[in-house]
Parts: sequence; structure tokens; C-alpha cells
Amino acid sequence: MKLRDKVQALLDSDATSYAIAKETGISNSTIVELRHGKRKLSNITLKIAERLGEYYDTHQAK
Repeated sequence: MKLRDKVQALLDSDATSYAIAKETGISNSTIVELRHGKRKLSNITLKIAERLGEYYDTHQAK
């Protein structure tokens, strides 16, 4: 699965923004903005994308 697909799947999942923010170090507001379309997925940094992808990989296995 491509990184972009992982990030989108995570944003569409039932995981709370708070839980994602707490574990990844990404601000809760950034995650909320991505989920509500106020920030485009194509405009996030590689660092943020990688953190979200790692979170997806870690929690998808559970």
C-alpha cells in the first residue's frame, strides 16, 4: 500500500484525532484540518506523512 493510501485510510478510520496526535507528535489541529478538508493531503510535509504512515502500520496490525 502506498504511503498516501495509508494516510488517507488512517484519516478515514475510527481512530480519534487525539490518539493519533498523542502518539505521532503531530498537532491535533493538523489532523482535524486534514480530516475536514481544510488542509489538503497533497500539501503536508513528508515528515508528517511518514509519521501518519508509521502510525497506520503499527495500529493496522492490532
